[in-house]
Amino acid sequence: MNNLNLSKEIMAEYFGDDEQNFKKRSQIGEIWRRMRKNKTAVLGLVIIAIFAFLAIFAGIICDYDSMAIHQNIAERLQGPSAAHWFGTDTYGRDVFARVIHGGRISLSVGFISVSISALFGGLLGATAGLYGGKVDNLIMRFMDAVVSIPSMLLTLALVAALGHGIRNLLIAITIGQIPAFTRIVRASVLSVSSQEFVESARSYGTSTFRIIYRHIIPNAIGPIIVQATMSIAGTILQISGLSFLGMGIEAPAPEWGSMLSEARPIMRSSPHLVMFPGMAIVLAALAMNLIGDGLRDALDPKLKD
Repeated sequence: MNNLNLSKEIMAEYFGDDEQNFKKRSQIGEIWRRMRKNKTAVLGLVIIAIFAFLAIFAGIICDYDSMAIHQNIAERLQGPSAAHWFGTDTYGRDVFARVIHGGRISLSVGFISVSISALFGGLLGATAGLYGGKVDNLIMRFMDAVVSIPSMLLTLALVAALGHGIRNLLIAITIGQIPAFTRIVRASVLSVSSQEFVESARSYGTSTFRIIYRHIIPNAIGPIIVQATMSIAGTILQISGLSFLGMGIEAPAPEWGSMLSEARPIMRSSPHLVMFPGMAIVLAALAMNLIGDGLRDALDPKLKD
C-alpha cells in the first residue's frame, strides 16, 4: 500500500492530481485559520499592510519632489500641525512625506534582499544536503567563513568597497543573509532526502534538479518563510543603521536612519524629528517579528489545536 501511494505521488508530479491540489489548498486554509487566531500576528499583518499601502501610494499621498526633498527654509522646524502632520525638518521638508517615502526604500530593499537571499541560499543548501561529501564541505565551509564576520561589519565593508547607492546596498545585505537560508534548507534536505518518496522519485529517473524543486524545497518552505520574515525585520534595522552612519542611502533621498542622523543635533528642541522616523523603524521591525512568530506557530504541526 505504501509503494502504491508513493507511485501515485510520483505520477501526480507529471500528470497532475486534483486531490493533491485540494489538500494543498486545505493546508493553506488551515495555516491561515490558525494565523488569524494569533492576535499579535494579525496586529503585525495590519501594521505591515498600512506601511505597504503608504509606501505604494506615497507619490499620490505626498508629492516626492515638492514635499519630501524640496527645501523651504521659511517653514523649517515647525511642529506637527494640520498643514504638516509630523512637522518639518531643518530644511523645511515635510517629515510625514519623508517618512512614507522612506518606507518605500526600507521595505523594498528588505523584501527584495531577503527574496534573493532565500533563492540563492535555498539552492546552495539543497545542493549541499543532497550531494553531500566534498560539495557539502565546500559550500558549508564558505558559509561558515561568511558567518564568522559580523553582519554589520561585513555589510559596511562591502558598501565601502562597492560604493554608495541602493543597488550596492542591496548586494551587500543580500550576501550577508545567504548563509542563514543555506543552513536551514540544508538541514531540511538532510532530514527529507533519506525518506521513501525521494528514493522513489530517483527510481523513476527524476533529475536531481527536479527532486530539489518538487520535493526538497516544498518540505523546507515553512522554515524558509519564518526565517524570511525575521530577516526582513533585521534588514530594516540594518538599513537604518547604515544610513545613520552615513553608509546607506545618500541625501537628499529620505530614509529613516538618515532622518535620525540629521535630527540628532537638535533632538532636544525638536523631538518630533526623532520620534516619527524612530517609531516607523520600531513598528516595521516589530510587525515583521510578530508575523514571523505567528507563522512559526501556524506551520508547526506539534501545535495543532
